Amino acid sequence: MWDKIEHDGYEVWVLPILAYGPPAPTTLWHYSGYICRHGSDAHLAGQSIRFQELVTTFRSEDAAREAGYVEGKRRVDMIHKDAQEVGNG
Repeated sequence: MWDKIEHDGYEVWVLPILAYGPPAPTTLWHYSGYICRHGSDAHLAGQSIRFQELVTTFRSEDAAREAGYVEGKRRVDMIHKDAQEVGNG
């Protein structure tokens, strides 16, 4: 199930996904995610920025979700940093 947090005016959505096979105690996880502005239609081109981690594996669904949130927040922070540099340049 998709989960969302808010970070600096953006929504960060993350979906933990199984790395392989059916769920088991040793199942490894990946994630898929996207960031968008509040009220955006994430299914329309240009309304969201998608990202995923399909190489690194995580030992739990929660670990994958948290890693996705960290990456999403990093991307939001980069958007703000780039906007500041454009404004100062």
